Amino acid sequence: MEQIDSWRFNMMRLKREILFVVFASILIALSVPALAQQTVLSGKELVRCKILHNLSVYHQGSRGYMGLVADIADGWHINSNMPLDKYLIPTTVEVTAQDGIEVEKILYPEPVMEKLGISEGKMSLYKGHVVFGIKFRIAQNLKPQDYNIKVVLKYQGCNNLTCIEPASIDLTDKIHVGMLDETSEALNTEIFSLPIFQEEKQLSTAGHASGQEQFSGIVEKKGLLLTFIIIFIGGLALNLTPCIYPLIPITVSYFGGQAQGKTSKTLTLAFIYVFGMSLTYSLLGTIAAMTGNLFGSALQNPIVIAFIAAVLVALATSMFDMWEIRMPTFIARRTGTAKQGYIGSLIMGLTVGIVAAPCIGPFVLGLLTYVGSTGNPLLGFFMFFTLAWGMGVPFIVLGTLSGSLTKLPKSGDWMVWVKKVFGFILIAMAFYFLRPVIGARLTTVGYALTTLIGGIYLGWLEKSHKYGKVFNAFTKAVGVLSIAAAIFFALQAGMQSRGEKAGGIAWQTYSEEAISSAKASGMPVIIDFSADWCIPCHELEDKSFVDKRIIDLSKKFVTLKVDMTRVKEREKKLKNKFDVKGVPTIIFFDRKGNEIPHLRVTGFVEADEFLRHMQVALSNN
Repeated sequence: MEQIDSWRFNMMRLKREILFVVFASILIALSVPALAQQTVLSGKELVRCKILHNLSVYHQGSRGYMGLVADIADGWHINSNMPLDKYLIPTTVEVTAQDGIEVEKILYPEPVMEKLGISEGKMSLYKGHVVFGIKFRIAQNLKPQDYNIKVVLKYQGCNNLTCIEPASIDLTDKIHVGMLDETSEALNTEIFSLPIFQEEKQLSTAGHASGQEQFSGIVEKKGLLLTFIIIFIGGLALNLTPCIYPLIPITVSYFGGQAQGKTSKTLTLAFIYVFGMSLTYSLLGTIAAMTGNLFGSALQNPIVIAFIAAVLVALATSMFDMWEIRMPTFIARRTGTAKQGYIGSLIMGLTVGIVAAPCIGPFVLGLLTYVGSTGNPLLGFFMFFTLAWGMGVPFIVLGTLSGSLTKLPKSGDWMVWVKKVFGFILIAMAFYFLRPVIGARLTTVGYALTTLIGGIYLGWLEKSHKYGKVFNAFTKAVGVLSIAAAIFFALQAGMQSRGEKAGGIAWQTYSEEAISSAKASGMPVIIDFSADWCIPCHELEDKSFVDKRIIDLSKKFVTLKVDMTRVKEREKKLKNKFDVKGVPTIIFFDRKGNEIPHLRVTGFVEADEFLRHMQVALSNN
C-alpha cells in the first residue's frame, strides 16, 4: 500500500514538473520577440536608410532625382506622410542643399492601408522596403564640383500593439556637378523605374516644354560632343519639313544657272549659301539665349507671320516664272559678274533661314527653349550654327550636282511642272502661317481655293504634261486628287462656320481680386497665358479645352486668362511676376494659393494629359 502511495506521489510530482517546463517554455517563447523588439528599439535600427542617385554626373541647368531607400524592421511600420488619425505623427523627408541646388519636390510612395490593434479603423502606413524620391534642379551657372546635401527622415514607429516616440535619421551625401562634355551614366535603374519617379517624369515632360527637358536630358546623359552630333542630325532631318523641301527647286535652278559648269565655283557658291543660313540661325540662337525663350513665341507675332507669308508668296510667284531672283542693280554695278553670284548666294541662304524658321517643330523648339533657359549666348550661337550646317550639307551636295546638270541634254522640261507644284505648296504654306491672324475658317477656305485652282491648272492647263502619255496621266491624277482635296476643305470650312467653338472652359479675365477670393474660399486656380496669334493656344482651345471631362472639372477651379496678344505694361508685369517665357503657359495653384511648379504647361497637351494635371492640382492640399 505504501508503495502505491509513493508511486502516485511521484507521478503527481512529475506532472507538476512537466507543466512547469511547458509553461516556462511558453513564457520564454513569448518573450523572445519582445526582447528582439526591445533590442531594435534600443537604437535607431528600426529604420535603416541609404541614398541612391539616378545619374553619375549632373550638368548645369539639368534636373535630377535621388532615392531615399528605407528598410523597416519586421513586425514594425511607420506612419505614412498623411496618416488618417490626426494624433499620429506623419513621416517626412527634409532636404537641405548648398546654394545652386534647388529641391523642387519630395515624392512619397503609395501607403499601405491596414487594420491594426492600436486603431479602430484602417491605418495609412509604410512597412518593409520603402523608397522616397527627391527631385532637384541644378542652377545654370553652378560651378562643376561636388556639393553637399543633407537628408533627414522623421518618423514614428509602431507595431500591432504600441507606438514608440518619434525618431529621425540624418544622412549626408554629395551631388557631383560635372562639365557639359562629361558623360553621365544612368544608375540604379530598378529603383528609378518605380511608379513615383515615372509619373513625375511624365508630368515634367508634358507638352512643348518637354523640349527643354529633352535637351537637358540629352546634354545631361550624352555630354556636349554627342549633343552637337544629335543637333547636326536634327538639322539634316529638318530638310524634310514643308518649309525647306519646297525650296529645293529654287536651290537647284540657282546653282545650276550660276555654276556655268565649274565645279569649284559651284562648291564655293554652295558654301556661301549655307553660311547665309548659318548666320540666320546663329543669330536666332544668340538672341534666344540673351532674351530667354520668349523669343520662340516672337516667331508667331502677327508682324512676323505676315512677313513670312509674304516671303512664301513671293517665292511662289517665282516658281511660276513671274520674276527671277537677281542681284539688285546698285549691287551689280559695284561687283564683278563672279561676285554677283556670291552675294546672291549669301542672300539666298539668309532668305532660306528666315522662311524655314517657323518649321521649328518639337526638336528645334526644344533646342530654342533650352538655349533660352541657359542664358549662354556662346552656347546658343554654336548650337544653332551646328543645326544650320546640318541643314546645309544636303544643299552643298545638291548644289554641286546642280552644276553638272547644265551639261546634260535639255530633257528636263517636265521639271517646269514640278516647279509649279511647289509654287502651289508655297501658297498653301502661306495660308497655314496666317492661320493665327485670319482664323481657322479663312485658312481652310484658302486651302480649298489653292487646291482647286492648283488641281485645274496642273491637271489640264499647264502645258508641260504634253511630254509623254505616262506623265500626262500622272498630271491628270494629281489634278483630280487636288480637286477632291478642295471639296474636302470646302466642306470643312462650312462646318467651321456653323459651329465655332461650342462650349469650353469659362475663363475670367485675370485680376488680383479673383486670386484673393479663390484663396479665401479655398479653391485651386488655373491661369492661362495665351494670345490670338499663338497656334498652340488655338489648338488647346479647339482640341483640349472642349473635352467634357475638362469642362466639368474646371468648375471646381477658378479659371483665369491673361491675354498676351498685345503686351502692355500690365501684361509685362504679370509675365515677370509669374516668370512666363512664352505662350501658351498654364499655371496651377493649390487651395492655399501656392503654385504647383511641376504641373506648369508651356505648350499644347492632349485632353487626357491636361485632365491629369487638373486632377493632381485638385488633390494637392
